[in-house]
Amino acid sequence: MTRREFLAMATLLGLGTLAAPRAILAKEPRSVIVVGAGAAGLAAGYRLRQRGIDFQILEASNTFGGRMKRNLGFADFPLPMGAEWLHASVRTFDKIVANRAVKVAVPTVGYKRGDSYAFWDGKVLKRSALVGVTDRKFVNSTWFDFFERYIFPSVADRIRFQSSVTAIDTSGPHVIVETRSGKKFTTDEVVVTVPLKMLQKRQISFTPPLPNRKTDAIDKATFWDGFKAFLEFDDSFYPAYTDIKVSPENAGQHSFYDAAHGQNTQRHILGVFSVGRAAKQYLGLSKSSATRKILGQLDEVFDGAATPRFRKIVTQDWTNEPFIGGAYVQDHENWQRIRQLGSSVGQRLHFTGEAYTDGEDWGAVHAAALAAKKVVDRM
Repeated sequence: MTRREFLAMATLLGLGTLAAPRAILAKEPRSVIVVGAGAAGLAAGYRLRQRGIDFQILEASNTFGGRMKRNLGFADFPLPMGAEWLHASVRTFDKIVANRAVKVAVPTVGYKRGDSYAFWDGKVLKRSALVGVTDRKFVNSTWFDFFERYIFPSVADRIRFQSSVTAIDTSGPHVIVETRSGKKFTTDEVVVTVPLKMLQKRQISFTPPLPNRKTDAIDKATFWDGFKAFLEFDDSFYPAYTDIKVSPENAGQHSFYDAAHGQNTQRHILGVFSVGRAAKQYLGLSKSSATRKILGQLDEVFDGAATPRFRKIVTQDWTNEPFIGGAYVQDHENWQRIRQLGSSVGQRLHFTGEAYTDGEDWGAVHAAALAAKKVVDRM
């Protein structure tokens, strides 16, 4: 059963949103190490602080946010180089913040019924109206901005950057977490939030070894390759959204879309979103090579309209991004495998993030953040 099928069934059965367990305050002082400062790591740290539990976040790179990376210099509005859309209700922001004293204000815009849509089957561009789309775009903002404003301030003093975790030992009375530099941290529990590809590459060793059921889920899950780009043109020659045929359908997604949709701008910015098999054509390309390839594709789809109007481009190859390795777990993954990825090992080793959930939803920022909240509430 795929995620879409599971969610549809859950809706029919009234299981669409499972309530988080009632919060229980820690009965004694304890400490937690969170591995990774992406959406799940930040959300886990934020929830730990709400619970009054001491924690540290160890982040391999020199910044926070992970796949929520943004670009502020290309256009007159922030560009989401990674996670872009809100795939859930706007009430999700309040669920993540979980603080009635904080008024969460995140402007978003949806797509209107009748917005222009097109599908390219490799030969013919078929135009129609956009229908049935519930995803929303941030207005003059991004997922990164949301976390920077509402989550990061509560955890900023607890993040250690350039601290790539290489080993986690839960065999003794305390958990020992070791980084690439050789520094060791002693803690009571650890929450792993790194992208799945890092575990598939065995970037972190575990003592004792992870159970076979866990490693099987890690190795068998499909973590899609990922590539994004934004191009500026003299004018808009493209629909609000254009899907490019990918065969088979469950092998990935390739789309061109109006990135300026709903923004207060006069700029004409086209987004390129490519994951799974479709993304492989762009991986490892130089900026100039990627530009030629994308413009060639756009010219083919839109009758030569792209190249004469082209101004500039910015690209993001997520598969070759250090400490990331790709986009996210495929939409069509088996939900039971996702649940196994999100299961804890014993009482002291926990996993959470877009790939590590309860199997109800995955592959998105909101799923990562809410999964992290649930894990902390269980601890």
